[in-house]
Amino acid sequence: MDRLIVEVDENKCRDCGFCIRVNICRSPAQCIGCLSCYYACPYEARNKKIKEIKEEYAEIWVDGIRYSVPYPSTIKEALMNIGVVFHHPSKGKISIPCNLGGCWACSVLVNGELERTCITPVEDGMKIELNIEDREPLRIIHGPEPHRVGGKATPWWEVGYGYVEAAIWTAGCNLRCPQCQNYTVTYD
Repeated sequence: MDRLIVEVDENKCRDCGFCIRVNICRSPAQCIGCLSCYYACPYEARNKKIKEIKEEYAEIWVDGIRYSVPYPSTIKEALMNIGVVFHHPSKGKISIPCNLGGCWACSVLVNGELERTCITPVEDGMKIELNIEDREPLRIIHGPEPHRVGGKATPWWEVGYGYVEAAIWTAGCNLRCPQCQNYTVTYD
């Protein structure tokens, strides 16, 4: 079976450790193609590649029903394969807006713990519960604080030297901006 994976370009990699210490890889031994390290690498030292892998299956339980799903894969892919629908974020249901693990909008209970479906690998025997309404969300939010750069609604050329807006920073905005001003909370 063909599988999208990410490989390190040794010519660009500076061994900064960002892909290990800041962006958390849930499957370092076997890439599941979640792309979180691809977008997180500050030196663009990650390349997407299609690789042929041996087709295997894992048994998972979703809301008490047993399924056999392709492995290796993300929980998100497994859920989509069995017919679970991910909705637009405005619907208030399970969704995948960032698709890189920062926003926690795709969270489900995995063996009793809140986990992100888009970056967590399927494991044989895992028990997944889709209803998380009674759980406290884990997305990091902090602020408000003064912000002088603009960007939310004020063009940079109109900012001047004072603070012009209040910002509330949210982890997982989309994890893809190379000039991220939200760096300290974007990555958990």
